[in-house]
Amino acid sequence: MNKIFGFLKLIRIKNLLIIALLQILIKYTLINIYLENYQLDNLLFFIYLITLLFVVAGGYIINDIFDVNTDQINKKNIINNIISIKNAKNSYVIMNFLTIIGTTFLVIKTNNIISIFIFLFFIISLYKYSQVFKKQFLIGNIQVAFLTAFSIVNLIILDLLNENNQNDYSKKTIVKIILIYTLFSFITTLVREIIKDIEDIEGDKKIKARTIPIVLGMIHSKRIVTILLTITIVGLMLIQYFQYSFILSDFEIEISIWGLNKISFIYVTILQLLLFLFLFYLNKSKYKKDFYFLSQLLKALMLVAILSIPVFSYFHLKC
Repeated sequence: MNKIFGFLKLIRIKNLLIIALLQILIKYTLINIYLENYQLDNLLFFIYLITLLFVVAGGYIINDIFDVNTDQINKKNIINNIISIKNAKNSYVIMNFLTIIGTTFLVIKTNNIISIFIFLFFIISLYKYSQVFKKQFLIGNIQVAFLTAFSIVNLIILDLLNENNQNDYSKKTIVKIILIYTLFSFITTLVREIIKDIEDIEGDKKIKARTIPIVLGMIHSKRIVTILLTITIVGLMLIQYFQYSFILSDFEIEISIWGLNKISFIYVTILQLLLFLFLFYLNKSKYKKDFYFLSQLLKALMLVAILSIPVFSYFHLKC
């Protein structure tokens, strides 16, 4: 039982569940509700989803394999304590093998060969991140943020960008909505990676990594996080401006536009308050435990943002 829980921790089961939830909500409370023409039926979407989870899980495993020495300093090490290095490597191979099987199935069923390149890109990028880029200044942080965001764009490519109905207005609108969430995902993931680097600074110093906190120091790292989240807050304010304009409008156009109603306005306000709360605690944070709390708070904030998708869709349809 201990090994089972250790393996679930190794593959970051909580993170995988958040990824799965985001993909499911985009698919079933956005794409399938508003569009008739999409590529992935229920079975194909399930295969796509588990394939994505396999490749991400493999990325977490290889990351911990390369981080054995660092993790002994920063946190309780799963590899060598609960799971042997040999079993970890075998698990990594199995995850990638299952990814290839899932990708092959998708290619056969959809006739979309781009799936191969997408998932190979994930496998190679996650490996190179763990091997090289993680220790380099800024590059590793941006790479993780990009891959997280790309996992959302990936769904657009495989489910929506088919030959049929390419100029459909509804499809273009849905793509734009998904891209907004993609941008939010990129920024918040980048912030979380910087926070985690601050949390793990002692171990990273031992392996002579060049993370942002090591190169620039904690104060400047916190300033970068503040700037990124301020940009996010300003972006949310722009969304609220459009929401508020339509709510006060004499026209009833808001009932036909996704996310433009009073409930959505309130929801975005709550999201902003959570961001301000994060910045408040960031300013006070000094110790490892403080940054661990911030990392978890940001994960909760991401979950709140994800849940806005079904909320916005429900109240849009209700109108």
